[in-house]
Amino acid sequence: MNNATPASPKSEPEAISADSWYIVGLMMLAFTFSHMDRNVMSILLNSIKYDLGLTDFQAGMMHGPAFAFFYVVFGLPIARAADKYNRVNIIAAALTVWSAMTALCGMAQNFTQLALARMGVGVGEAGCVPPAQSIIADLVPPQRRAFALSVFSIGAPLGTLLGIVAGGVLESWFDWRTAFLAIGLPGVLVGLLIKFTVKEPVRGKADGVAPPDHVAPKVIEVLSTIWHLKSLKHMIIGSSLIVFGGYGASAWLPSFLERSHDLSTFQVSLMLGPVMLIGGVGGLIVSGRLTDRLIRRNVEWYARVPAIATILAVPISAIVLMIPKTTYVVFGMDLPSYAVAISLFALPGAAFISYMGPVNAMMQNMVGLRMRAMTVAVFLFVTNLIGMGLGPPLIGLTSDYMEAQYGDESLRMAMLSALFVYVWAAFHFNRARRTLAADLAKHHL
Repeated sequence: MNNATPASPKSEPEAISADSWYIVGLMMLAFTFSHMDRNVMSILLNSIKYDLGLTDFQAGMMHGPAFAFFYVVFGLPIARAADKYNRVNIIAAALTVWSAMTALCGMAQNFTQLALARMGVGVGEAGCVPPAQSIIADLVPPQRRAFALSVFSIGAPLGTLLGIVAGGVLESWFDWRTAFLAIGLPGVLVGLLIKFTVKEPVRGKADGVAPPDHVAPKVIEVLSTIWHLKSLKHMIIGSSLIVFGGYGASAWLPSFLERSHDLSTFQVSLMLGPVMLIGGVGGLIVSGRLTDRLIRRNVEWYARVPAIATILAVPISAIVLMIPKTTYVVFGMDLPSYAVAISLFALPGAAFISYMGPVNAMMQNMVGLRMRAMTVAVFLFVTNLIGMGLGPPLIGLTSDYMEAQYGDESLRMAMLSALFVYVWAAFHFNRARRTLAADLAKHHL
């Protein structure tokens, strides 16, 4: 059976069972803790910077590369294990590791210790996404995967919200060290819940094929498969550029609001978190539903949806970042500019995250059963090495460089200068569209 062939427009894809939705929900919960533990750093960044005496570049390095390098490097061997062994056990163990390392971040006394703890978080979180997406693909029919994987991806904005709000509140009530401890430890309980309530699904079940043998392809075979799929290469490059801009912006957005709009950490956490959640969830649900419907007419919509959304978001982002600190009068009432800026952040937030469901579904539909987790790991290796590894420190470095000219507004200018990467990303999604149908048609389970 060709796993790339979409259902006929006249046929209705098989519904997702309640048991499958329960597992998708638990995978989303694990992904939520993953993003909460990695993103709580952004709301605590200013406090950490001044407490430990860091520069913007050092803070960006600790937030990005210290996590990203180990996340992507360990992702490859863990994904290979997930293509061969029990994926549920891998996710449960990984969640326990990164939760414990997040708590250890709160005990760091200097840059080196904090960076080492962040490396540990990266190692643990490397065991989440590849096996989780592989499990979901074995539970959900191909023509419904974009929506199911979009639901799974809700963990990103939800975890970001919880990290920002909980981190900001705990830092205001106590300190940044307590925030890390309180946010990290509950993840251990979720790991136990997954271990004892989720059964390893049969590989290929949702595709209607017999389980493959236990021999997973070698890494070089997976890399060769990806290299010969032109559409997948362009989707990976486009996604990497979005992650570069997205992680760079999310890492520095709280600091930008504190510096350019004179908000406190507590104010930012309460206002920015819900807005990012609304935008993120909205973008994922709409893009997932829309893609599942449109691919029944033309599979090129796997690439068209993120391309269109990304292009539309660029001018909105520029407008939001250029809003000065002031007060507007609306219907006789004072409206601070930060309220306008934070509210409008939901729109680009929705657009920039909309690639996740379509791209992840396309990958799962394009490659064999025993290389799904490894393909996701390779995807994450590239996107996160470029995105998390380079986004935060390069924006921080640009801010440091511009500080002499722009002062406290240097971060605003640095974030504006990074918007060009989204146009570049849309270009690659459009290139992927040209060969997507042929690439989907040539690969079998």
